[in-house]
Amino acid sequence: MGDNGSTASALYQTAEQFHILVDSVEEYAIYILDPNGNVVTWNTGAQKIKGYTAEEIIGKNFACFYTAEDVAADKPQRNLREAARRGHIRDQGLRVRKDGSTFEAEVVLTALRDDKGNVRGYSKVTRDITDQIRSREIEAEKIAAQKASKAKDDFLAALSHELRTPLTPALAAATYLEDNAAKLPPEFAEDVQIIKRNVRLQARLIDDLLDLTRITRGKLRLDVESCDAHTVIRNAIETASSAIAAKKLKLSSKFNAKERHILADCIRL
Repeated sequence: MGDNGSTASALYQTAEQFHILVDSVEEYAIYILDPNGNVVTWNTGAQKIKGYTAEEIIGKNFACFYTAEDVAADKPQRNLREAARRGHIRDQGLRVRKDGSTFEAEVVLTALRDDKGNVRGYSKVTRDITDQIRSREIEAEKIAAQKASKAKDDFLAALSHELRTPLTPALAAATYLEDNAAKLPPEFAEDVQIIKRNVRLQARLIDDLLDLTRITRGKLRLDVESCDAHTVIRNAIETASSAIAAKKLKLSSKFNAKERHILADCIRL
């Protein structure tokens, strides 16, 4: 009897220590269900995650932790039957707190059997993985955004190449005419300059397409130099002269500024 008493005492102490250990765990809801799914034990982690105190939840069926849709689909009882059949199951899905809010849960449900193999209850371990799920979603969104950005960059690079291709012979022709200006009627000399300048402007506008990407990356490069503001304005007026005439508008300008030089990216202006 003495040995049996010592063994029983040791088992009791071990069980008590295990209970204290389980109760001290706060990151996991660890509790026992009876064969029908009613809550028998409740640890600190369960209270923290689900919001119920032991007094409030012990004796109630664990179906209250499931969404209305899952209850209607008989998921709580199906999980019990599956755990009894397989020994244990893992599950992931929404669970409901006392206040009605939901969280993403990772669950392990294990059947507990007596010496004869009969189910005497279930142990259930639940972990709130809402933050981990959200972190994975954010990472997936980040990767998707990076892929979309690369696709946009590739598209703009291809578009820039396609738009530049016809400008090369146009600029070459304008340069040839400029080099042979002596052979041209005088009134054409200025037109050649306009053509050449606008071809270069068009090339710069194409570069601006790529600048959209550079701006978002903080890599836009400005070629800052001393510019004659009068010249910049005259060139702009000259470029727009055809459109102004087509709309039968009249534009007048005066260039009286004494301080006419500015520091800027002259081409972009």
